[in-house]
Parts: sequence; C-alpha cells; structure tokens
Amino acid sequence: MVHAYARLLRLYPEAFRRRYAAEMSLDFAEALEAARAGGWAAVGAFALRVLGDLAMSLLREWMRTGRLALTAATAGVTLLLWALALRPWAWRWDIQPGPPPHAPATPITEVELLVLVVLALLPVVVVILFAGRLMRTPPPRARRQKWP
Repeated sequence: MVHAYARLLRLYPEAFRRRYAAEMSLDFAEALEAARAGGWAAVGAFALRVLGDLAMSLLREWMRTGRLALTAATAGVTLLLWALALRPWAWRWDIQPGPPPHAPATPITEVELLVLVVLALLPVVVVILFAGRLMRTPPPRARRQKWP
C-alpha cells in the first residue's frame, strides 16, 4: 500500500513533489501502521479517507500551477468525442445508428469495447502525466557580452 501511495504521489506537480513527497510518504506510512492496529475496517476507512484527500489535493495543486486548464481541455475534448461516437441514438437529428441494413451484424465483445476505451483515454492519461513537461519552456540562454 505504501508503494501504491508513492506511485500516486507522482501525479502531483513536480515542484510540489520535490518539496513535500518525502514528508507525505512518511506521514502515510505512520498513519497506515496506526490504522493496521485497528484491523481491516480501520485500514479500509483510512484508504478511503486518503483517496478522498488525494483527489482534492491533486485538484488544488494542479489548479495552482495553471496547467489544469490544459488537462481539463484535453479531457473535455475526449469526452465530447466519446459522446459523439458512442451515443448517436441520443441525437435529435434524423440519423439512423448502426451499420447499413445489408451489412452483416457482428456483436462487439466486452474485451473489444474495453480495448477501445483504453486506447481512447490514452491521450488524456499522457497529457495528465506529462503536462508539466509539455508546458515547460526552456530557460533563456545567457547572452554573451562582447568586450571591445
């Protein structure tokens, strides 16, 4: 569980991670040991509390960096594309969903649908994980001073 929490800490912005990740990991390990003394129910309650806190603090820290807009825009575009692709029957236009009447119907399995979902969400995950690197601009080069 400590290893999973350390992996989740990678979702924070880089500057926040550098400053607080070690302290957060130690606090988590100590609190987990205290929860384990209370049994499995206490560990489950602790895990839910940590996940809720993690979600809220991730949102707060990414909002502070200003890069949340890029992530939200990417997620919004992806959701819009999914809505357009998977829900044509909800449209009010005169469009008939499905294959043409003369085409043979082949059922889609759950595995194929799951692969499609994972492939469609992959760009969102990449943007979320690498948003800091995508937005970072290189430091300006020092100008050489020409001496007479």
